[in-house]
Amino acid sequence: MITLILTNGLCGFAQVTIEECQRRAQEHYPLVRQYVQIEEAEASRLANAGKGYLPQVKLSGNASYRSEVTRLPFDASQWGIPGLDIPALSKDQYALSLDALQVLWDGGEIKSGKESVRTAAQVERRRVAVGLYALYQQVNTAFFGVLLADAGLHQNKLLQEELARNYQRVQACVQHGISEETDLHVVRVEQLKAEQHATELAGVRAACIAILANLTGMEADETTDFVRPVLLPTVATSVSRPELSLYDAQIKNYEAENALVTAGLFPKFALFATGGYGKPGLNMLENRFAPYYIVGMKFEWNIGRFYTLKNRRKLIRNHIGQTEIQRELFLFNTRLDMIRKNKEIKQCAEQLKYDDEIIRLKTAIRKASEAKMTNGVLSVTELMRDLHAEQMAIQDKIRHEIAYMQALYDLKFTAGHTNE
Repeated sequence: MITLILTNGLCGFAQVTIEECQRRAQEHYPLVRQYVQIEEAEASRLANAGKGYLPQVKLSGNASYRSEVTRLPFDASQWGIPGLDIPALSKDQYALSLDALQVLWDGGEIKSGKESVRTAAQVERRRVAVGLYALYQQVNTAFFGVLLADAGLHQNKLLQEELARNYQRVQACVQHGISEETDLHVVRVEQLKAEQHATELAGVRAACIAILANLTGMEADETTDFVRPVLLPTVATSVSRPELSLYDAQIKNYEAENALVTAGLFPKFALFATGGYGKPGLNMLENRFAPYYIVGMKFEWNIGRFYTLKNRRKLIRNHIGQTEIQRELFLFNTRLDMIRKNKEIKQCAEQLKYDDEIIRLKTAIRKASEAKMTNGVLSVTELMRDLHAEQMAIQDKIRHEIAYMQALYDLKFTAGHTNE
């Protein structure tokens, strides 16, 4: 079991966990609002497609003047038949009609069209999910940056306290003639360096907090306590990234498109009705305005769609094949990345095994140097060198701890198990 020496940073009034930051980032990111737009667009397209089942009504009219009209090839008045009076049609003709068409069977084109709308909307939703998923990595980087800065500030505070004690110790040695005034300057320089480093760490922390605040919409400052993860995440070996769902959705969309192409090959049957008023009416021999109507069944079959059928299906198969290749390539690269992450985790774990012993030995050396300096057998410069070596060993462990936890969370992100 690896023992961590990290602290929770500054003891503020608010505590923030990495899981909370990730959740808030998903809710705050502007892209999340696109889900609503996708839902509304899908509902509108489905409603429009469903209108194909309703009667299609069309009102039309025309007025025309013709250079010639239908005439009998003989003069009816010469026949001498009583009542046989066929007037010539007027060259100006008028018509106003209301046409209604009710689909009986369309080969499943409307149904396939609605399914195509659903699968296209699902593709858009999956694409948004992929964009949102990238936030996890950004949150991880900023959050662990805060933890690293917090741990560094905590250790810097301990260093400044240690330097203050050494300053007093050297000051006493100067008073007893064991050390010189310049030895105090040596310690003071180290104090100034420590204060300078603290300012640098505070700046890094503020920058990381600003990034988190922008990503999550949360208010945070120097008093906010960013809690390091207590339970280390489970290492996953399977891949469950949202990109895979996107590829699957794209393939389903292409399959729906193929079904729509197939539905368009079938003949269509419909009932139709036409009611109108015109001059002439249906009786072309009556040169007057008259109402009329026509009802019946209609049959249509667009044979021309067979001309492009082969190429259209070939293009769809090509799109599906390209998507499957992209999916395989993504899995290949993701698994390679997981191998690198696992090696990084193992490397950090191995380094942590030695850190405690290195710190113990460096601390012992520093304490021995303090005793020697007090007795006048070791210079202050040499003491500061040993103190610096001890601090470097402690900072190395801090970096290894943070790197270890971040590598575990990066592996979770890479594998797609951020919710576990």
